[in-house]
Amino acid sequence: MRKFALGDVVNSDKGRRGVVRAAFKSRDGQQFYAVEKDGAMDYLEEDRLSLAPRVELAA
Repeated sequence: MRKFALGDVVNSDKGRRGVVRAAFKSRDGQQFYAVEKDGAMDYLEEDRLSLAPRVELAA
């Protein structure tokens, strides 16, 4: 089962924040995600990502 859904904001292990745009499995069965940051795509393993904390904005 996937840990992240499309549209989730995630942080990578290198401190980059992006949005999950696609999820897929490798031939070995490992879960990967395509994460967009500033128009560029990174393809990262599931264990290298964590959910970014939600920021509540004041009204």
